[in-house]
Amino acid sequence: MRFGMIVHTGKPEAVAFGKELVELFRQRGNALLTDTSTAEVLGCPHLGQAGYMAAVDVVLVLGGDGTLLSAARLASSFGKPVLGINMGHLGFLSELDADSFEPALERVLAGDFTVEERMMIEGRVLRSGAEIACFRALNDVVVTRGTFARIINVTTFIDNHHVVDYKADGIIVATPTGSTAYSLSAGGPIVEPLLECLCITPICPHTLASRSVVARPEAHVRLVLNSPGEEVMLTIDGQEGIPLESKDVVELVRAQVTAKFVKVSGRGFFDILNSRLREQRF
Repeated sequence: MRFGMIVHTGKPEAVAFGKELVELFRQRGNALLTDTSTAEVLGCPHLGQAGYMAAVDVVLVLGGDGTLLSAARLASSFGKPVLGINMGHLGFLSELDADSFEPALERVLAGDFTVEERMMIEGRVLRSGAEIACFRALNDVVVTRGTFARIINVTTFIDNHHVVDYKADGIIVATPTGSTAYSLSAGGPIVEPLLECLCITPICPHTLASRSVVARPEAHVRLVLNSPGEEVMLTIDGQEGIPLESKDVVELVRAQVTAKFVKVSGRGFFDILNSRLREQRF
C-alpha cells in the first residue's frame, strides 16, 4: 500500500511528527510520497502534486480541520481517501491523534478500515451570463458583506422556484459535513454527515421570519446578489475568496465527486458531537 502525506508546514509539531513518519515508513519499506515543497521540509520522496496523488492509495493529513478540508478537496479530484491526524484539539474531521497513529496504521495496512464518503458542493459564479469562477467545497459556500456594517440582499432560488429574499449579513450554503461549522454558529441545523442535503442559512438576518431551508441533494440552488455598491465576498470552506458584484449569480449543486475519509477509530459523529456540545456548557 502506498501512502501520500500532506503536512501543515506552519505547525512545528506537524513537521516534527511528519519527519517521524518519514523514518517509520522508511524502516517498514512502505512508500511515503508528498508534494515538492513538503518533501523539501521533511526530506522524503516526491512526484509533484498530481503525480503523488495519482500514485498513492491513502493520503495522510497532519494538521487541523482546516488542513484536512483543503486536503480532502484536492484528494477528491483523484478519488483518494484521506486519514486525518490532528496536531492539536481533536476536531470534527480528524480521525486520529499522533499517539494513536501506529496501531491505526497496522489496521490500515491489514485492510481493516472503512471509507466514509461525504457529499460535496460544486458551483460557479456568473457575471452578465458569463462564468467567471468555478469551485468545489466540502464544508460550505458563504456570501457575506465586506468591511462595512451593512446588510446585503440575496434572492434565493431552488430549481428556479423563488424561495426567499434574505436581508442579512450573509448567506451560508452548507453540506451536512459543514452543518457543524459556520452554519451551526449562525443557527443552522445539525445534520448527520452521511445524510445528503443542502442547508441554506442566513447570517444575522434582518427579520426574525428568515429561517434556514434544507433542500434535497439534487436541488439546484441559485443565489442572486441584489446589493449595489457593497463589498461582498464569496468564500469556499473559509479558505478561498471571490469578490462579488451586484447582480452576480452563484449557482450551486451537489458535486459529482465525494470526499473520502478513512475510518479506523470507531469514533462516531455523535460521540464527537456530544463531547463538543458538553464543552460549550457553562
